[in-house]
Amino acid sequence: MSINRAEKITIWIAFIAILTFILMRILHPVLYQTIPNHAYLFIHSGIEFISFAVSFTMLVLGWLFFVKSLSRQRLLTAALFSIVGLFDMLHALTMEGMPFFRFVGDTTLSLLFAITGQLIGSVGLFFIFRKSDQPISAGRRLPVVSAALGFGWLLAGLYFSLAEWPSIYLLTGQPLVYMLTTVETVIIVAYMLTIGTIMYRNRNEQPQALLTIIQSLVFFLLANLQFVLSSNLHDTDMLMGHIYKLAGYYFLMKGIYFVTIEEPFKEQKRSESRINFLAYHDDLTGLSNRRLLTERLNAEIQLAKQQDNQLAIFLLDIDRFKTINDALGHTFGDQMLQAVSQRLRHAVGKPDHLFRMGGDEFVILLPEIEAAEENAAQKHAQSLMGLFDAPFVLGEAEYHVTISLGISFYPRDGESVDLLLKNADTAMYSAKVHRNEFSSYTPDMNMKAHDRLRLESDLRRALEQEQFMLAYQPLVNLQTGKVVGVEALVRWHHPLRGLLPPGEFIPLTEENGLILPLGEWVLRAACLQNKAWQDAGMTPIMMSVNLSMRQFRQHQLVDRIKSILEQTGMEPRYLELEITESMTSDVEFATETLASLKKLGVQISIDDFGTGYSSLVYLKRLPIDKLKIDRSFVNELTENGSDAAIVTTITSMAKHLKLKVTAEGVENDEQLHFLREHNCEEAQGYYFTKPIPANLFENWYRHRNQIA
Repeated sequence: MSINRAEKITIWIAFIAILTFILMRILHPVLYQTIPNHAYLFIHSGIEFISFAVSFTMLVLGWLFFVKSLSRQRLLTAALFSIVGLFDMLHALTMEGMPFFRFVGDTTLSLLFAITGQLIGSVGLFFIFRKSDQPISAGRRLPVVSAALGFGWLLAGLYFSLAEWPSIYLLTGQPLVYMLTTVETVIIVAYMLTIGTIMYRNRNEQPQALLTIIQSLVFFLLANLQFVLSSNLHDTDMLMGHIYKLAGYYFLMKGIYFVTIEEPFKEQKRSESRINFLAYHDDLTGLSNRRLLTERLNAEIQLAKQQDNQLAIFLLDIDRFKTINDALGHTFGDQMLQAVSQRLRHAVGKPDHLFRMGGDEFVILLPEIEAAEENAAQKHAQSLMGLFDAPFVLGEAEYHVTISLGISFYPRDGESVDLLLKNADTAMYSAKVHRNEFSSYTPDMNMKAHDRLRLESDLRRALEQEQFMLAYQPLVNLQTGKVVGVEALVRWHHPLRGLLPPGEFIPLTEENGLILPLGEWVLRAACLQNKAWQDAGMTPIMMSVNLSMRQFRQHQLVDRIKSILEQTGMEPRYLELEITESMTSDVEFATETLASLKKLGVQISIDDFGTGYSSLVYLKRLPIDKLKIDRSFVNELTENGSDAAIVTTITSMAKHLKLKVTAEGVENDEQLHFLREHNCEEAQGYYFTKPIPANLFENWYRHRNQIA
């Protein structure tokens, strides 16, 4: 077990104190002598008045300073030593040679005050430190200290009244000897127990204040041993005892100072430092924040202006981070942000050039770039992109993430902090269209950014005015050639831009939350259409609808779907809900949600299988009915041996798990023949038809049935 500096100091002080005591006993015959009364009175009075001053100081420290951090031990110690200090002063004033000297029985008032003060101090400290410290209200100060001082003065008055009594049994003869021996024993035992109690209760962590109090208790213990061993009131043993006692007071006051002044002050400084740190740094990652970026970038702009240099700003964020947060939870998202920031910190090298803007956005500052070095900045951006080729290992799993990065240059792309950041952000969103790319800002990007804002505004109006429509793509059984289902795909009929495919507006709806009302509209419209086809006499087929990540995590999802089925009148067995692999990353949540959906009677399929994060270990636990092979594996099925092997593996695995398999993106006879040979049950793609509106699909379906 390592020993810190404060503990070492305590050990050394205790060792030196005990060593001096042992040496005093060994050399006692040589060192011992009596001290003249007048000299002893002068020295002793000085020591006792200093002791009183120290006690008064402890009272003031406990009473006035850092009242908000007042604690039980601190207040009781201050109150205790207000009594002890009072008795020390009265002990000095009633010494032989002082004006208030009195005999009481066979002893003196001075001795009674001295031994009572020591008894109260030793026993009081034991009871104070035998319990854990705890905060108390400032309103307790006056009652506690008033009660202590009142008790002290009452006891002092009682002692003065005893001096008027002719004879007191306990203070004469042998009873006096027994009483003094008992009290001295209690004092010594109390100090030893207090030392042991403090060390035991704080055995795991020993604050400096308590270590200093232990030092004082060691000196108090040695002081009382000296008093016991003294054979004369005016000898060197008694004087040494008072010196030990004075040292004890010093260390006790020092300990109280640590508790009342230094530690609260340090805590206040730590709090101020923490507040100042948080004002300029991100609490999660420890990186500099946007406020510090603004100050630093302003300074770098002024420097670049003076030196006629350029500077570059990299603004990057994590692709599909909202999906990661939704799928795996915000705690995992925070861990990912910390891992990303750590990797960026190592790559950038200079911590004052890396900033976290908030969310999953980071900024890297590249100052002092000469005009001919723009290509160097782009190479640096490329190397940053390469940082994310390696997976992140979090827990027991590996996760691959990519970033999109935008670059702006001073002074070409702006001469102010806001403009440079805005243009870097615009460039980043331009790169984000394709993901895992970087782009340098160009003026025409502003037009695209404005288009994006207008499109987002139009989206809200589109939901209100129901400008969306559904297109349908059939699912064909490869063995019978019959249409067994249809997938509903949303399209936006924009009043000015015409028909927009999902890729142009679905990412926006996922970012702004409109995916939830849009998803419900799609589900309701698809169920209504399928029910209408059935009512028109078409053979019932499966209607497949995609669920977004946000829908899957939506509160009361099962109740919402159940309500839509009841409103539209469609039987649950004709509805197939498609989820992606990333939605199953939180296996416990996914299993519970899917099980609840299955109880409704709907079918569940995993879309784009093979491109996500699902673990084959957990796949068998999920209550699913079908795997849909992603079109990226089907496109080069007959040309790429790896794709063929993947498709073969998926179909074989699905067969063993008793799951159906649908291949997406089928476009030619060779693909169809391969899939049929390898036991793939269903297919969809342009080979059969592209997604078409409901009326055209109905005609296509009837025509195909006539041919079949």
